[in-house]
Amino acid sequence: MWKLLWPWCLLCRAWGLGLALGLAAAAAHAAAPGPLRLDEARGSVPLAGQMAWLADPGGQATLAEVRASGAWQRLPGKPDFGFTPSTIWLRLTVLQPAQAPAEWVLSVDGTQVDEVQLHGAEGASAPPQRAGRLVAHARWPMDSRTPAFRLRLPPGEHQLYLRMRSEHTLSNDVSLRTVDAFRVAERQQALLFGALFGVQGVALALLLLFGPALWQTLRGWYLLYTLALAFMAMVASGYLQSLLITEVPVPTLWLALNLCLAWWILTRMSAVWLELDQLLPRFSRWYQRVVGAMALGAMALTVIEGGRIGVQVVQWAFVLTSSLAFGLSLYLWRRGSAQAGPYLLIFGLLEAGVTARFARNTGALPINFFTDHAVFIGMSIHLVAMSVYFIVRFRNMAQALHIEQQARTEQREFVGMVSHEFKTPLAIIHTSIQQLSANLDAPHEKNQQRADNIRNAVRRMDRLLDEYLSVERLDAAHQPLRREATDFFEVIEEAVSDWPLEQVRLQVDELPEPVVCDPDMMRIVLRNLLENAVRHSPAGRAVALTVRRAADNALRITVADQGEGIPAEELPRLFQKFFRGKAAQGSPGAGLGLYLVERIVRAHQGRITVDSVVGQGTRFTVELPGRA
Repeated sequence: MWKLLWPWCLLCRAWGLGLALGLAAAAAHAAAPGPLRLDEARGSVPLAGQMAWLADPGGQATLAEVRASGAWQRLPGKPDFGFTPSTIWLRLTVLQPAQAPAEWVLSVDGTQVDEVQLHGAEGASAPPQRAGRLVAHARWPMDSRTPAFRLRLPPGEHQLYLRMRSEHTLSNDVSLRTVDAFRVAERQQALLFGALFGVQGVALALLLLFGPALWQTLRGWYLLYTLALAFMAMVASGYLQSLLITEVPVPTLWLALNLCLAWWILTRMSAVWLELDQLLPRFSRWYQRVVGAMALGAMALTVIEGGRIGVQVVQWAFVLTSSLAFGLSLYLWRRGSAQAGPYLLIFGLLEAGVTARFARNTGALPINFFTDHAVFIGMSIHLVAMSVYFIVRFRNMAQALHIEQQARTEQREFVGMVSHEFKTPLAIIHTSIQQLSANLDAPHEKNQQRADNIRNAVRRMDRLLDEYLSVERLDAAHQPLRREATDFFEVIEEAVSDWPLEQVRLQVDELPEPVVCDPDMMRIVLRNLLENAVRHSPAGRAVALTVRRAADNALRITVADQGEGIPAEELPRLFQKFFRGKAAQGSPGAGLGLYLVERIVRAHQGRITVDSVVGQGTRFTVELPGRA
């Protein structure tokens, strides 16, 4: 364990030594900032460049020693000391005019600072005000989310001293506001975190709502992950500490241990999300074991040595493992993994926030509103994106389930259709052959009738197979239509040749030039529409087939009959696979004809419409777009 600790100890000592050397080198040249004039109209007084700072490596210096020290340095911006073992003193000189309000609030924006002491707010001899994580919240001078101190300043010049120490980062903004401005800022912070907690509540609600439809394994890890993020946000925001107003400080150890646990949960969730157990099983096992061992080690380190070392180890390890996970997801995405793309986008939002906060803690980024709340902003957008992803995934899964159920229903209907449509002609063929073989000397008319029965039965089976195989061809994405410039007169003549001239009244006007289509498929369209119209037309009534050029060089085909018509309630289902209306129940067919027609027309980027009046007849209109 100590082998792991000594590099961090050396780093901390080097940081402290660097601070001391820097102080010694620049002490003679440090210019003390002048008094800061308080002005009520400003509400919030900017402190950047108005403070001086002093490092106390041992943390034992008294206020008198600090006041007398000559090592004070001007702080050019906001306090940004990162992870430091030293106690940091800040000095602020203010000038209180007689007309300015007597009460101000000095606040430190840091929920994980061990202790903050304010000296000089009520006189040099008065005891300091104390707040921070090692101070019970009930003993804080103000009931606030972060350490805040009320200043009661009489007119004149005052020197205020802040003493800060922390196992966590000491990159915390210091603000000076009027009481009203401080309350407004507190309400704005409450709205921000309220929105975050609301997003987390929605994420949990979506989990409960859509949980049964999500991945069974991922669902449990997502629940743990969301709860870990919610707990982390509650502690890091300071609201949990403010709710638990007790005489015992709320240990920041909770946050450090939760951070270690969240790191391992995120690793496991990422492995499940990216399906590493299936795609890279050996790597997945070692990856999760190593991270699990590191998380346990970081927990033990946190318990034994305190939060500073544990949090730093976890943050560095989190950056490294998250970079590894992103590189891995990018590799899987390039290999075509469907889950890697959403992972890169959704977790990239969180990683951006965590990285920005980490860079802010180490001094690489400045302290401002966005870097202060980068984790919370990234977490909120991350959870929203994840919830949207799960909703979309749920809809896709529901749609896939519906398609699968529909396919099973169609399969059952097809089996029933085959048992009826194939058995009937087979029975006719079998009976006719038996009659022929038993009556070889029968009259020619009898044998001819039996031969015609066999021929019609075979034709019926052949038409059924032709329809089914055509549907299969259209359903196969790798077999597109074979479009070509076609002499559509030949297509029409071949399609109507199955019926007597008096049964189909044909009218062909000027046709588009050229007609580009799949001629075989268009023959099936014409035959199915004509057969359907002839079947439902009264005896002696001809059906009308009209083919002509429409606007924009389109091809328009109309097939009309004078039959019994189609009921209005059946029209929406007319082009469904295996659907047969009441009028077709007693006639042969599989319910594939109109479905096949609609599929072929749609494959040609055309459209088909139907108009029908019960008792008067039905008209189908097919329109194919023209080609230049």
